[in-house]
Amino acid sequence: MFEYVRNDTGDNFPNVKEFKATAGSYEVGDALVLDAATGLLKIASGTVKPQYISAAAKTVTVKDAVLAVTPVYAGQEWKAGFSVDGSAVSVGSAVTIDSTGKLVTATTTGGVFTVTENLGDAAVGRFM
Repeated sequence: MFEYVRNDTGDNFPNVKEFKATAGSYEVGDALVLDAATGLLKIASGTVKPQYISAAAKTVTVKDAVLAVTPVYAGQEWKAGFSVDGSAVSVGSAVTIDSTGKLVTATTTGGVFTVTENLGDAAVGRFM
């Protein structure tokens, strides 16, 4: 799960908005992106930079498609666990998001999460 750490710009603190999402189960901290084809939120993974982080644990159905989210802004730092051994990931490396949208990988090709601090089993960083 992606957890808000800090913001270095002094504004754009986490706030909650609601958007329609594709049907499925979401947890607090899931990385999300708007699907250009449907206009609905979906899990962001791999080399897709998230636009939002889920602010609710909810199973979204067709009848109740609204999900609370926190927008991702420049200057924000987020903490996420590694899906694999990330102890060798250097500060400044940009890594990808795992397929669940909850963790970061140690893969740097096409990375969208720039590590500002490596905690061994987790990383603090920014979405770029």
